[in-house]
Amino acid sequence: MGLVSLFADWLYEGARAALPQYMYQLGASAVVVGAIFGVGDALGYALRLFTGPLSDRRGGYWGETFAGYALQVLAIVGLAAAPWLPAVAGLVMLERTSKALRTPARDAILSAAGGNRQSAAFGLHASIDQIGAVLGSATALALLALGLSYRLLFLSLAAPGLAALATLYFAYRAYGIRPRRLGRGWRGVDRPLALFAISQFFLGASLMHISLEMYREGPTPWLGSLIYLAAMAAEIPLSLAWGKAYEASRTSLYLGPAAAFAASALFSLQSTALGLAGAVIYSAATSYVDVAAKARAAELSADKATAIGLAGSAYGLGLALGGPLYGLLLGLGLYGVIPLASLALALASTAAMAKSS
Repeated sequence: MGLVSLFADWLYEGARAALPQYMYQLGASAVVVGAIFGVGDALGYALRLFTGPLSDRRGGYWGETFAGYALQVLAIVGLAAAPWLPAVAGLVMLERTSKALRTPARDAILSAAGGNRQSAAFGLHASIDQIGAVLGSATALALLALGLSYRLLFLSLAAPGLAALATLYFAYRAYGIRPRRLGRGWRGVDRPLALFAISQFFLGASLMHISLEMYREGPTPWLGSLIYLAAMAAEIPLSLAWGKAYEASRTSLYLGPAAAFAASALFSLQSTALGLAGAVIYSAATSYVDVAAKARAAELSADKATAIGLAGSAYGLGLALGGPLYGLLLGLGLYGVIPLASLALALASTAAMAKSS
């Protein structure tokens, strides 16, 4: 499954490494870019409120995983035929929907494969798929630096997308791991899990999306891709580190909100050098969500897909709030307000997390 995600990340992170600059060329403002990425990511997480319980009730898991990856390939390749901002926005939403469809089911499969070492399994998987994210970001950086068109970039990403589907089919035929099916859905959500989900909402809201830093580099597209590449590369060791840290101590959960605040503060300073530093810390926050937060959610309920989907949905709803908020503050030139807003939301996340323990 790690190799499947490697190819899939190559596909969609290659596109996301170029999309803010592409939107800039299409005339989008910072508020619009923040809204598209914020709402898109929120959609990709919020729909897990439904796709997680659906997977647990059906017990199919692999079907949702296959459908999600196939839909993602269609959405990314479709960008090559969409030189209009509304069409691009629609395809971004479609790509995020595909991720919502597959992720809870895939993570339930990973949880079953991980046994008693949940965070280690999620950490290893996230580290492998980030290699694909680096390859995707590097692909975008190289092609844009060479002056090739965005259309050719999006078309070239079909290759790793098809490789992801082929590898997924091999994994299913060779292993076919099936998580234990309980099918309780929302009946399995108790107070600790609900409070943890609330903490993830505030975490998402405290994090200024990296797309806004990339948008600032719109006049020099390859710089935006370089910032994204730095974030993707940093996630490889950080994902493994989160897996080890969570196994060593559950108190490592409190480091996630701190990372979100630090990244947002650096992005608010409007400097390319500090933006690169912020990208690395940003990856600490996002890899936390992919590893430590998923492991914690899986511990809090026997319905793994439902629990992971709920925590992810709450985080995504937070992103939906943060994207337009930080985009608006940037557009108004209120750079100093960004760290204050992020800090308040990160503290709220920490407080809710403490109550969930």
